[in-house]
Amino acid sequence: MRHNNNHIPTVLMAMMFFAVVYRGPSLPGEIREWFSVFFEIALSMGLAAIIWNYNKWISSFLILVTVSMFYPCYGLMGYLAGKAVFNGCLWYLFIVMFFSVHNLNTIYKTLRVFAYFHAAIVILQKLGLAGLFSVPHPTGLMANPLEVSALLCFCLPAFLVLKRKSLWLILIPLSGIVIVKQFLGIASLGAGAVFYAVLVYRAYWTIGVVVALSAVWWMFLDAPGIEHRFFVWKKTLVALKQHWIMGSGIGHWKTVFTIMPNGMFRVMEIDGKAWMTTHNDFLQVLFETGIGSVIIFLGYYIDVARKATKGMVLPLTALVIISAYSGCSFPMHIAPTATIAVTWLAILDITLTQKENLKCQMTKQ
Repeated sequence: MRHNNNHIPTVLMAMMFFAVVYRGPSLPGEIREWFSVFFEIALSMGLAAIIWNYNKWISSFLILVTVSMFYPCYGLMGYLAGKAVFNGCLWYLFIVMFFSVHNLNTIYKTLRVFAYFHAAIVILQKLGLAGLFSVPHPTGLMANPLEVSALLCFCLPAFLVLKRKSLWLILIPLSGIVIVKQFLGIASLGAGAVFYAVLVYRAYWTIGVVVALSAVWWMFLDAPGIEHRFFVWKKTLVALKQHWIMGSGIGHWKTVFTIMPNGMFRVMEIDGKAWMTTHNDFLQVLFETGIGSVIIFLGYYIDVARKATKGMVLPLTALVIISAYSGCSFPMHIAPTATIAVTWLAILDITLTQKENLKCQMTKQ
């Protein structure tokens, strides 16, 4: 763990001063509500100061989101989205503070249990034996097939730590992924498999195999509605030009795209389905928080690539799968999948910290 915490007490006291002393303009009778708002801002900034010691990019993202809650507008959607990001950062801090490379296996076991549970429900639903959990299309305990596919994909790297004689257990989540028949799950898993095979075994031939299997899946099993995604992404990019510097405010994509000319709200519908997100978490964050998010994401990925080693292959593989899925879906908007994704980010920083500590010890010797 990193122990460069000398600045944290000062920052925390500054945030406390802000919460207790600062007062902004308010309507009559709303001053007490603003007390709570200022204190929540102080908590977010204090949490960002602590997380800075572990990952400056995640800390910067929390700061950006906190600002975006209030500018360009403050409302319920912004508050809820900002709260969700705060909770995710708090969970990240719990993992990096209370886990080390010596007890990461506890997390891996837990992720495998998640996969067993959801895959079992998916199989029972497919067989019509799920009882109260029966649905027309297998979803596990998630809201739709796309979400359970993401959950199983995000958990799957935890199976790669198993000994060879137990590796067959990976077939359980794979069965669930195949049953729900989501192309995005197959494609994201394929991207992770290629990354793992190339980094560990230099097996570049896997690229051709994954591309071929994905093409067969696309043509004969599940052709995704990519044209609908392109339609929404194009509308989002056009609207982004109006506020590309600071964005429309965290949580406000669905607000911007549900306001009708008469001032009424109506959820965007495409092909008979309600679209509450862009189905691209990166694009939605850009739309809502502006150009600052691009700098943060690029900085994060460049930093990871610069420090990556073969010993970090497990969380790196998970990062590839999560990134691929997030580029065409909304797993970071769903609490279970977002929690698993944040856990992998924390694992990545834990393994990176061990590498840096070993480097410091070798330098001292």
